[in-house]
Amino acid sequence: MRLSIEIAVLLAALSAHAFDSVAWLGQRTLLDHEAERLRAAYPKFRERVLVPAENVVIPVESYPDGSVKTSVFAARAHIFLQDGFVWAEGVEIRQLRKDGTEESRIDADNCLVDRSTKSGWTEGHARAKYRDQAELEGDNVYFSASEEYVKIFTNTVLRAEGRVLNSIRADYDRREGVAMFDGDVRLQGREKKQDYNLFAEQAFAFIAGSNDFRRVVALGGVKVESDGRTGECDRAVYTRRDSKIVMYGAEGGAPARLTDGGGRRNSVDGSRITFWLDSEEVEVVGSSVTMETNGMKMPTGSGGVK
Repeated sequence: MRLSIEIAVLLAALSAHAFDSVAWLGQRTLLDHEAERLRAAYPKFRERVLVPAENVVIPVESYPDGSVKTSVFAARAHIFLQDGFVWAEGVEIRQLRKDGTEESRIDADNCLVDRSTKSGWTEGHARAKYRDQAELEGDNVYFSASEEYVKIFTNTVLRAEGRVLNSIRADYDRREGVAMFDGDVRLQGREKKQDYNLFAEQAFAFIAGSNDFRRVVALGGVKVESDGRTGECDRAVYTRRDSKIVMYGAEGGAPARLTDGGGRRNSVDGSRITFWLDSEEVEVVGSSVTMETNGMKMPTGSGGVK
């Protein structure tokens, strides 16, 4: 995944809450190393499994009072006591609240869990389900129960509050309320009876709990579709509270463009274009307008148009 200090600064400026993006990216790098360690360990331990036990329940993490916080349910499992690892097949990894109710659950084809780090690697398909009905799934997944962190390497799908976000790879930090999506990103949603689609190379979502998209920052080759309008830009920000999308042109490069695909195909370019999903209102900064009727452009200089 392509990350830079510039992107970190952008995320900090656009996040919906206090967010130390540099620290978050540093922690993510550490977890990447942990994911690779477990991914490499999986086939080695799988080869050592001869006759696995059936219908096994294994505690992984406890609360200070001794009650179970995280446990592994498996149709077949092998516990490597000396190494501290658990190999399992037909898996349910459950995380409980202090009152014993289920907070989240990961269903996986196969997994290897390190009981000392409370983290694991799932080989094949895995799906995480959360108390508030959000779902995150994909293939080849790393998870950390103690950090409340999930990393998906292939075929990511996130469903939350009527929105669906697809990408190739993803990192989801539930504790911080931040999700990072990379490769062929597509966000599908509906805002006050208005459907919209947002496409990008990369996206960051700021989420309350695990079900409330507060804000999405899309980066690289961004395209937006909504109610016959199409937009193209370098980056865009979707804010749910205001039901709006702000598109930004590239620094020193191509401007943002919004095209109306109605009876007359008109378009507007600008360094920043804001449009609201629940109305026809559009605000443009540094704009020029092209109308299909005569192809004439009407520059507006450095000001804005509505």
